[in-house]
Amino acid sequence: MTKDIFIKYLKGICTETEFQQFLMWIRDDSLTASDRKLMKDVWEEFEPQAEPLARIKYFQMLDKIHHQININENSSQFVIQKASDRNSILSILTRAAAILLLPVLLLLLYTNFLNRDRYADNLNDLEVIAPAGSRMQFELGDGTKVWLNHGSKLEYPLRFEGETRKVFLTGEAYFEVVHNAKIPFIVGTNYLEVKATGTAFNVSAYADDNYIATTLVEGKIVLSENETNHQIKILSPDECLNFNIQKNCYTLESENTKKNIAWKDGFLVFKNESVGTIVKKLSRWYNVEVEINDEKVKEFTFTATFMDETLSQVLDLMILATPLSYQISLPKKLPDGSFSKQKVLIGLKHLLKK
Repeated sequence: MTKDIFIKYLKGICTETEFQQFLMWIRDDSLTASDRKLMKDVWEEFEPQAEPLARIKYFQMLDKIHHQININENSSQFVIQKASDRNSILSILTRAAAILLLPVLLLLLYTNFLNRDRYADNLNDLEVIAPAGSRMQFELGDGTKVWLNHGSKLEYPLRFEGETRKVFLTGEAYFEVVHNAKIPFIVGTNYLEVKATGTAFNVSAYADDNYIATTLVEGKIVLSENETNHQIKILSPDECLNFNIQKNCYTLESENTKKNIAWKDGFLVFKNESVGTIVKKLSRWYNVEVEINDEKVKEFTFTATFMDETLSQVLDLMILATPLSYQISLPKKLPDGSFSKQKVLIGLKHLLKK
């Protein structure tokens, strides 16, 4: 791989043959000492040309890419499903990200010379998504630690600036906030805001739930309505506020609140919960589609604690304690070559044959 082909790739003018050579170089030789020197030479040739504003944007983008790679590496430690070949795939992807990082940055730097405003917008808008079937843990720019539950998303700035540290949550997350009395930490949801200065708390705000549950572990948090900024409640440790979105009211719990944060340590905990609530958690935890064939099923309650059990093991125990039964269907291949989610049908035992 020559320096000329590298630069032509960055400019987007290489031929098909040259592009294939570049791809082979990425795959086979890009980590050798000579090729690292090649990248360094191109870097030094491009980097001094950047004007001050372009350099600021460039370093912002550099921070953003480093941040995303760190998240990708951390997320592999929290995937629930266990498969020996998955780790090797993640290792390959991480290596590829590291190899491609420098060319990507060079390309960004080069295009900044041509259009200095192209990357001006949304440089600070980041998001982390924990797909259904996995959970993640990472740190924000101020050092605040975040645990993100299955099927959840957190939007946040790369660096907190101004009078607040604000993030936006869809789904469920546990926060250990770095204390700063002058700059409060705010978790926004579709209906409520949770404000803290330095504390540990959990927020559950899934889009398909009709409630938002906020559990305080330590410190103090203030809950307010989004639109009116009306203060709803100041929580004390070991309290959980359940806000009913449809009725615009809340209830307060002070017992068994630790079950609300057990998920971050890998525990699936049900304390006298309705089957209707349980199936939503199971669908997110195991990334399956759950269907109930009778509304009466949702009224039954169940209490149990699970860790590392399979979906079948959880369902087998549940039907021992309730007059329910279930059927699991295999995923179906779709026209585009992908597969549908595994489907679980839950019904009354005398009506549903397993």
